[in-house]
Amino acid sequence: MTVIMLSIVATVALVGVVVAVTPFIMPPTECFTVTVPPSAKQDPRVRALFRTHTIIVAALTVIGMAAMAALLPQADDVSATVVMTCSTLAPALASFAFMLYARTQVQALKQAEGWTAAESRSAAFVSDDSIPQPIPLAWELLHVVVVAALAGFALLAYDRLPDQIPMHAGWDGTVNSYADKTLGTVMFPALIAAFMGLTLALAHWMILRSKRPIDPAAPATSALAYGEFARAQSIGLLVGGLVLDVTIGIPFFLSSAGIISLGAAGAVTTVGALVFAGVMVGISVKYGQSGGRSAAEMRTADGIARDDDAYWKLGVFYFNPDDPSFSVPKRFGSGWTINCANPKAWLVIGALVAASVVFSAISLKIAG
Repeated sequence: MTVIMLSIVATVALVGVVVAVTPFIMPPTECFTVTVPPSAKQDPRVRALFRTHTIIVAALTVIGMAAMAALLPQADDVSATVVMTCSTLAPALASFAFMLYARTQVQALKQAEGWTAAESRSAAFVSDDSIPQPIPLAWELLHVVVVAALAGFALLAYDRLPDQIPMHAGWDGTVNSYADKTLGTVMFPALIAAFMGLTLALAHWMILRSKRPIDPAAPATSALAYGEFARAQSIGLLVGGLVLDVTIGIPFFLSSAGIISLGAAGAVTTVGALVFAGVMVGISVKYGQSGGRSAAEMRTADGIARDDDAYWKLGVFYFNPDDPSFSVPKRFGSGWTINCANPKAWLVIGALVAASVVFSAISLKIAG
């Protein structure tokens, strides 16, 4: 099995781990997207749901890794892509399906046990000066520096590069597609870095514009925990994004010059992506989603102070016309999602989709 294949199998394993631990990293007052008192997670019926979710995801992940290890070495590009896609998506889709089932179970428990908010309109305020903040968005300008460096290197090395640039390799690392040397082909890494920088800057901006999930039952501790989580996430996005820029750009130029193979360049890029993903997973596990693990350690009160389950459709889509927030922390998973009732959010998402289409069209044209 080649380095590329091993990297892909490792990617499937990482995705499986991320999905498997998702219920465990959620805030103390959330269980399968349902608002509950922290003590509810110790209920044997709830713990059984957690175990079942983990077993299902782990089993599908192991099956996917075994299928890839057995089939990839002799599969063609199309078959290998199908195997990899199915192995990666199966744990995530199963997790979502089980979440919907578990959500109904927890909702029934919530009603039966009388887990309701003590005050339907409770509120809390914590000064920004007392909690950590995400790093400023201006730090994302470092991507511009990397893009400029990659573009400058491409111009300086243009005459020294061969007339045919390797653009695609099979799963065994053998190059199967070349493109004529043009300004576009040698600038390809800079284009990828620019697109990634734009995407990660948007993710960073969503953190800054997000609604802060302050728990009225423990306002100071929940605000502190969320602030630490958001700051760590913003730093992880920035550093990880810059690492990806470098691990995409430099190996590509080295493969273009014939110093390393395109397969080796792809392996370096995949390892860089795994490191980035691993760091983000580590942040989520350390702090919990929205700082949930830290908040649970500091929280002393039980009960529900605020219940906004009605605004979460299928547990993952936030729709609240009365909330001006652009984004909010996810209810199932790590990170943030948009307020689907905010028209501005759809404008931004639409612009990102348009940029993705343009980037894909340019990439296909460059790759020939």
